[in-house]
Formats: sequence, structure tokens, C-alpha cells
Amino acid sequence: MQQTEIRSPQINAQESSAISLLIIEDNQGQQVLFSIIAEKLKMSANIVPSCGAGLAAAESKSFDVILMDCKMPDMTGLECTKRMREIDQMHDRHTPIIAVTARAMPGDREKCLAAGMDDYLSKPFTIEQLNQKIRQWVSTGHLPN
Repeated sequence: MQQTEIRSPQINAQESSAISLLIIEDNQGQQVLFSIIAEKLKMSANIVPSCGAGLAAAESKSFDVILMDCKMPDMTGLECTKRMREIDQMHDRHTPIIAVTARAMPGDREKCLAAGMDDYLSKPFTIEQLNQKIRQWVSTGHLPN
């Protein structure tokens, strides 16, 4: 199992408190890890174990950023992203989606971007790298309505 390094970055807690994440991840160990990371970054995280649950969450609530595992049991992250974009369109918003994958293959980044994802992060990553990616997308003005 790949390990993701957890080191606390220098963050402004007041800046982070308003950031809400939807994390679509089927691996229980990774769910726990993402929960710890979100807590350290003082971000709220709604962690779901399937794309179907992620789609339902996105229909009922707006999130600042979605972290999407690309290899999910009920549908691929690419298909889930296409459906997320349909939900975004119905709600007149654009939620940044960051692909998070452990099995990075040549061309994966391009496939993710072509499917409608906004960015790509390969595991293992540092908490600083994840924090930077999230902040990059939140600061571009793609906050929910």
C-alpha cells in the first residue's frame, strides 16, 4: 500500500475554515487519511465511498473542491466527472475536480482533463502539495453559489 506523507503545512486557519471538500474514495485507509488531512488543514470534508454517493452529495450541496479517485468500483472517475459536470450545469456552477490516483500511467492526466477534471494529483503526495492544489482552485473564484 502506498503511503501519503502527512506533515502540517503553515496555513491560516481562518482562510481554511470555509473550504468544503467532497472526497470520492472507496479505500477505507485512504478515507481515514483524507479525513486526517482535512482536519489538519481545517477544511470540512464529506467523504463518500462511491461515485453514486458522490453524485448524490453534489446534487444536494455545493462544495468548493471535489477530490476524485479515478479507480472506483461503481463507475470510473472519468464517467463520474462527466455526470458531475451535468449537475454543475443544472446548478449554474463549476466545481473544481482534482483527480487523485495511485496508478498514474502515461496519458492519464490528459484523459482526466479531457473528461472535465480541472487538475490531477498522483499518489503519493505531501499534505503541502494537496493544500496547494486545493487553494489554487479555491482562489480562482470557482466557489459555489
